[in-house]
Amino acid sequence: MKINEIVLFNFGSYEGENIIKMPNNTNKNIVLIGGKNGAGKTTLFTAIRLCLYGFMSFGYKNHNSFYSKAIIKLVNNTAKLSKPVKSYVKLSFDIKNGRDLHHYILIRSWLLSESLSESFEVIKDGTKLSEDETHDFEKYLISLIPPELFNLYFFDGEKIADYFMDEGSSIRIKDAFLTLCGYDTFDIMRKNFKRTISNNGTNNIFLSDYIERRDELDNAKHILLELQQQLLINSAELDSVKSTLESLDRDYKKRGGITQEEWDKKIVALKDEEHNRENWNGLLKKWANDIIPFLMIKDQIIDLEKQIISESSSLKYKDFCEVVDASEVLKLIPDVEKVKKTAWSLFGSDTDNILGLSLEQNALLKMQIKEIKEFDNAEVEKYKKKIQRSIKKSSVIRKELEASSIAHVQDYLTEKSSLLQRINDILTEKTQLEAKIANQQRVVVDCDTAFKKAQVLVEERLKNASINDISARAIVMLDKLQATLYEKQINRVVEFFKSEITTLMRKTHFIDSMSIDEDFNIRIFKTETISIEKMREAAKSNSIEQLKNIFGEKAIDLLSSTSAENNKESIVKYLDSIQHDISLPIEIDKTSLSNGEKQIFIMALYHSLIQLCNYEIPFIIDTPFARIDTEHRDNIAKYFFRRLKGQVFILSTNEEINTRHMALMKEKIMTTYMLENVDNAKTVISENIYFEEAL
Repeated sequence: MKINEIVLFNFGSYEGENIIKMPNNTNKNIVLIGGKNGAGKTTLFTAIRLCLYGFMSFGYKNHNSFYSKAIIKLVNNTAKLSKPVKSYVKLSFDIKNGRDLHHYILIRSWLLSESLSESFEVIKDGTKLSEDETHDFEKYLISLIPPELFNLYFFDGEKIADYFMDEGSSIRIKDAFLTLCGYDTFDIMRKNFKRTISNNGTNNIFLSDYIERRDELDNAKHILLELQQQLLINSAELDSVKSTLESLDRDYKKRGGITQEEWDKKIVALKDEEHNRENWNGLLKKWANDIIPFLMIKDQIIDLEKQIISESSSLKYKDFCEVVDASEVLKLIPDVEKVKKTAWSLFGSDTDNILGLSLEQNALLKMQIKEIKEFDNAEVEKYKKKIQRSIKKSSVIRKELEASSIAHVQDYLTEKSSLLQRINDILTEKTQLEAKIANQQRVVVDCDTAFKKAQVLVEERLKNASINDISARAIVMLDKLQATLYEKQINRVVEFFKSEITTLMRKTHFIDSMSIDEDFNIRIFKTETISIEKMREAAKSNSIEQLKNIFGEKAIDLLSSTSAENNKESIVKYLDSIQHDISLPIEIDKTSLSNGEKQIFIMALYHSLIQLCNYEIPFIIDTPFARIDTEHRDNIAKYFFRRLKGQVFILSTNEEINTRHMALMKEKIMTTYMLENVDNAKTVISENIYFEEAL
C-alpha cells in the first residue's frame, strides 16, 4: 500500500482545502512533516486514521453519539460559523494485489447542520463503487490492516507505551503477533482435514475424543479471547467517555459556564452569605432595641447599677438575719448579735428597696447594665461593613450564576449526567467481564488438561499404526506443527528484540535476556552476580516461593535445575557445594524503567514484531521521540526509521527531528512538509520546507 495524496477540507485547523502530495517514481520512503505544537500534526494523524476506519479509529464498535460529538469537534471552527458546513478527508493510494496494481480514492465526509451526517465513498481505478461494493471494500481494508494492528502502523509516541505496557498489553500484542504470522491458515487447514475425516467415515473413539477436546480447548480460548477483547474495548470506551466528560467541562467553562460542582458550591456560598447577613442583621436589631437607646442615659444607668448593688446587699443582709434568728440557729450560736454585726460589716446596707426587685431580678438587671456599659459603638460599624461586603459578594455570585444561564446549565447538566451514567454502566460491565474472564481462565485450564490427555492417547494409537487414515495423522501433526511454528516465531521475535535493543540502547548489558510465554507475557532479565554467602543465607531462611519473589522465578528455576529433586533442600545443598559467587538472571520490573528506557524497549519490541509482516503498510508516526532522551535519538533516526518497510510518515517538532537527524535519514527522505498555525486558528501547509531548511 502506497499513499499518493492526502486532502483535508474544513477539518480541524485545516480551513478550506489542504493537500499533501507524494512525489512519484522515487525509491525513498520517508515523508517528514514538521510543525510546532498546535500546528495540526496530530489532527493530520487523526484524519488519516479516520478516513480509513471511521468510528473504529476511535475504538468504538459502531457509529454512536460519542463518535458524532468527536467529529463535530473536528469540524473547522471558522467553517462552523455558517451552516450547513461540509468537511471531509480524502485519501488516494495504490494497492498491489498479486500482479495487479489498483488505484483507490477514499472520501469520508461529514455534513453538519442541526445534526451530523457521514458518508463514505470509494473510487477504484476511476469507478465509484456501489454501496455493497463499498461495504466489501471496508472488509478488505480491515483484513489488510486488521484492528489488532492499528496501533502498530499508526504509531503515537505518547500513547504507544500504554499499548505495550499497560494491563491488557499481552492480549493486544498476542493478537497482533497471530495476525502478523497469519495463523488463521492453520484453522482453515484443520477444518478441511476434519471435513475429510467426516466424509471418509473414520470411526475411532480416540481420534474423535482428541478432535472434540481440541475443539473444546479452541472454543474456550476463543471465548476467553473475546472476553479479554471486550474488556479492552470496555477500558478504551471508559477512557473515551472520561475524556469526553473532561472536554465537556472545559468547553463549558470556556463558554462562561461553571461545572455542576462549582454551581453547587456557589449556591451553598450564596446561602451562607444570606445566613450570615440574617444573623448580623439580627444582632444589629437586638442592639438597636436592647442597648443603643440606653446609651443616651448612660449616667443614669450607672446610678441605677449602684442602687441595685446597694439593694442587693440590703436584701442579702435581711435574708441572713432571718436565717440566724431562727430558733434552731439561736440554739447553736451563743452570740447572734455579734454575728449580725460581722455580717453587716461585710455586706450590710441600710438602702431602702426602692426598686422592689428580688435578688434574681437584680442579678439579671446587673448583667444587662454590664452589657450596656461594655458595649463598643465600633462593633456596629464593623457589622455594617460585614453586611455591605456580603451583599457585594452575593451580587458577584448571582451574576456568575446568571451568566451561565439556567438553560445553558441544564443542557450541560443533562449531558454530564448522561456521561456519568455511562461511566457507571461501563464500570459495572467491567466488573462483570473481569469475573467472567476469571471463570473462563479456569475453563481453559481444565480444557487444556483434558486435551493433553486425549493427545497422549491418540498419539499412542498412531504409533501402533492402528489409525491408517492420512487425514487423521495430518490433523494431529498439524497441531504439533502449529505449536512448533508458534514457538519458532516467538523465538524470532526474541532474537530480533535482542538485536534491536543492542542497536538502539547506548547502555551495555541493559538487558541480557528476554522471554515470551505462549500468552505473550514479556519478561526481561539482567544477569547479576550475587555473593555466595548472601545466596546461602537467603536459601536457608526462605521458602521456594519466597526465593522466587526475591530473585525472580527464572533465577530460582535455574538453581532448581541443578538437581533432580527440584526442592529447597537441593538448592541449599548445591549452594553449599560451591565456593564462588553465583551469576543469576534477575527479572527487571518494566515499570521501574525510566521513561526513555521504556520508549526504547517499546520501539525495539515494536520493530521486532513488524518484521514478521510480509507486506508493506504505511507507517504514520506522531511524536516520534516522545520521552526518549537526546543521547538515544540519533540511534532511533539512524537505525529505526531507516529500516522500516514501506512509506513512513513522521510528524515531528524541530525539537524531536532536527537537522542532525535529517542528515542521518537524508537518503531515505522522499519529501518534507511544514505545518504552520496562522493566528492560532488556521494551518498552512508548505512543501519542501522543514523549519526553514530546504530539502
